[in-house]
Amino acid sequence: MKPLTLRTKLTLFYSITVSVLLTGFALVYYRVLSVGLDQALTQELIDRTSGLRGYLRFEEGQPVFAYDPTDPDEVSFINTATRYYQVYEIRNGTLLAESDELRALGVEYSAEDLSRYIQAPPSLIDLQTDQGKLRLRNEALAAEGGVYLLVVGTSLQPMEDTLTSFIKALAWLLPSGVLLAALAAWFMAGKALEPVAALGKAAGQIAVSSLDRRLPVRGTNDELDQLASQFNDTLARLEKAVAEMKQFTASISHELRTPLAVLRGEAEVALMQANSAEQYRRVLASQLEEFEKLTRMINQLLTLARAESGDVAIAHEPVNISSMTESLAEQLEPVAASKDVSISCKCDSDVILRGDAAWVERIILNLADNAIKFTPTGGHVQIKLSRADSSAILDIADDGIGISPDDVPHIFERFYRADPSRSNRADGAGLGLSLVKWAVDQHRGSIQVESTPGHGTRFTVRLPLSLWERAARPPAG
Repeated sequence: MKPLTLRTKLTLFYSITVSVLLTGFALVYYRVLSVGLDQALTQELIDRTSGLRGYLRFEEGQPVFAYDPTDPDEVSFINTATRYYQVYEIRNGTLLAESDELRALGVEYSAEDLSRYIQAPPSLIDLQTDQGKLRLRNEALAAEGGVYLLVVGTSLQPMEDTLTSFIKALAWLLPSGVLLAALAAWFMAGKALEPVAALGKAAGQIAVSSLDRRLPVRGTNDELDQLASQFNDTLARLEKAVAEMKQFTASISHELRTPLAVLRGEAEVALMQANSAEQYRRVLASQLEEFEKLTRMINQLLTLARAESGDVAIAHEPVNISSMTESLAEQLEPVAASKDVSISCKCDSDVILRGDAAWVERIILNLADNAIKFTPTGGHVQIKLSRADSSAILDIADDGIGISPDDVPHIFERFYRADPSRSNRADGAGLGLSLVKWAVDQHRGSIQVESTPGHGTRFTVRLPLSLWERAARPPAG
């Protein structure tokens, strides 16, 4: 079975709602009309009985109506009120007078019926006759030593005809109203869903090759505009992710191709030219160096992939970053000396944070190694660690070649290489700073870069200290 469209569902919902409301309104109105007509008819019957009682006289035991035959109002009232009437002498059960209509209908009270009205208050009864329903009002009265029963009636047929006409009108109006409501709902739903259809059409035209396209935003700031804006934000993130994936594929292809080309070239040269064991040894040593580069890059890729997928657990243990920084600076001194680069380290004592020692070490080592790598001969690298408020501040500065302002926002991206002057000096895969940024984020820290081409670069890492460290610090003074 084909599922219903949203437009059809909205139309059905609106139509059913209107049907229920109209039906409920009709039932309530019918009830109000029925009660109102019934009460009006009863009051009219009471007024007729009261009026006839005022004109009724008894002469020698026979009822007569004393009214002015020249008064048209009195004549009209008498003719109307006496259309359905009877007068009984209650004690002997005699019918003294009655209208032709009641006589024709065969309406007559028995002596037993009359005895109930001697001291009873005025009452109403409804009778079903061959000509329809009648409502009779019975009222006992005393006159000239006798007790009489005045019966005045009226037909219920006009009221029933009115109610029947109302029901017939409803039987036509309700379906018509529901049909009109359904048509209106269909039209309104179509108009309301036009922007949705436009969004769907626009979304259907977006492919991997056209992720730069966006859904139209009408500027009404309604729910559809908000949906389009959110979808556009998702497209922007997807476009960025696809671009990064393409860049990643191209970068890793390039990074793998270079050492593989070196390996192949050296192997070919060795096969064609190498004759001695020493020559073969040099070729194998060079190839081993390339293998180490490949292994290092693959390990970094695996680490970064595991980190970004959440498979790397960060330890939360006390780390004396002061002693760690001083120790790493000492380890890097031979590396710096080999390039004729001086290195200095100044650390506040006993700066302790709660984190992962291995990742904190990676942060310091990677930034310091990069500083040495991109500092020319005779340059200087300065490492400084200080405590500020509730954070440890690691500051690593060099007076090397610097970074272009256009490259600074991208240096933490995977495989990103800055200008050729820096790329030519690097033997890494462009993954180190990506890992540094991830590690800093995992420690709820921040990293900032200040660089001027030709004058050097400064990396500032701020890592929050633990409550444990702050509690362990001796009080000031």
